Amino acid sequence: MTIDEVKKSIHDAIEKRDFTHEFSPANQMLLNQHIGSFQAVLSGNGDEKYLIPELGTTHFLYRGQNKEYPPCRPTIYRGDPEDDDIFIDRMKLTVFKRLLASHPVVEKFFRRHHFLVNEEGLGQHYGLNTEVLDLTSSLDVALFFATCKYDKHKDCYDYYRDGVHNAVLYMFDPLCDNEPTPSMRFDRYMNGNIRPIGLQAFPRPGVQFGYGLRIPRGESTKSWMYEFSFTAEESKAYYDMFHKGDILWVKDRLVEKTMEITAMDSFSFSVFNETFDTYQPKGWTKSKMKKALKDVTLHTHLEDYLFSEQERKEIIEEWNDHLGRETASKIVRKQSFSFDGKEKESDGTEKLIGIHNKMDYLTTKRLGDLVNLVFVTAPEDPEGALWKNYTGKPRPKEYNPHKGQWQKVDGGMISVFGKPYLTEKDWII
Repeated sequence: MTIDEVKKSIHDAIEKRDFTHEFSPANQMLLNQHIGSFQAVLSGNGDEKYLIPELGTTHFLYRGQNKEYPPCRPTIYRGDPEDDDIFIDRMKLTVFKRLLASHPVVEKFFRRHHFLVNEEGLGQHYGLNTEVLDLTSSLDVALFFATCKYDKHKDCYDYYRDGVHNAVLYMFDPLCDNEPTPSMRFDRYMNGNIRPIGLQAFPRPGVQFGYGLRIPRGESTKSWMYEFSFTAEESKAYYDMFHKGDILWVKDRLVEKTMEITAMDSFSFSVFNETFDTYQPKGWTKSKMKKALKDVTLHTHLEDYLFSEQERKEIIEEWNDHLGRETASKIVRKQSFSFDGKEKESDGTEKLIGIHNKMDYLTTKRLGDLVNLVFVTAPEDPEGALWKNYTGKPRPKEYNPHKGQWQKVDGGMISVFGKPYLTEKDWII
């Protein structure tokens, strides 16, 4: 396939599900005006909210690669590492989590408003080895990573100068929780192994419209895969679309700090204990794990790797000067309500009756109900895509919580576009 044939196949697959005409040319122009906004959505865990890219209905998620690397595994499990190597990567993630907790925007804005801080997803975007596989809701972003090549030594992307090249594009249905096999768990939409990363205190996941797929050890993925060819001119076009990759591969103060964490070979016993208690490595005791860690040293007195007081001061000044206002303007919410039906007035007009369940924020369950409805209109495979099963396991039995019976879904109204709602007192720190 060519890159244009891939894009047409995906466009056709979306169009089949788009019974609300959300992606018609006119409506797509309106949606495009909201690119860069993030919708606050209740995750179902108390007041916790995801900040999901506001791109309309998320029919598919994508992952672009220069080539196929079967099986598709997250970075922490590539190369079949030993248990102690995995534990060291997890200690680095613990250090990273403590670093994030010392960031004033995380502490005084994200935590304060119950916005999810996806520490592992953020760490993956900045170079840590984690259990998360990066996905995106933007086809163009995925095609950039498929058609442009990463220079590890320069930590940047480049385009192909000549010739015709091959790449792959994975396409996931977010309704299929995917691990260990696609489970059709509609009740776990964005709350299973596939979760939004979205807007964070650092920009990479947001500009990449990031989602994360958690993959347990020994598992892989099932998804559609396109094999396609592209020219040097098409590579250059995506390179230029994202300003030499700088729009997506943002260089900020977290880059250098994460690089220092990845190179660490000394950890505190406090970090060791927290990591062990969090992950409970099977078949290991703390004493046994300590003896197995040959390449690192543990210290009783080793200060946490945190943002310094000077850095915190600079971050707060920059946030209060302009970044806070800019960030708050990107965060929107959509209001909704349910109703029991309609009745006609004496003049022939209709009015809604039984209005209830008014909500200031959408929920992942509500989004899941909507995506479920569009899924059943066109559940078939997209044309030209291969079904790639890296797990070697058959599809499971259908998840059927209603025992084959029809389920009533209340009628409802949802705001077409989200509206910013945070005031200055909400974001100032």
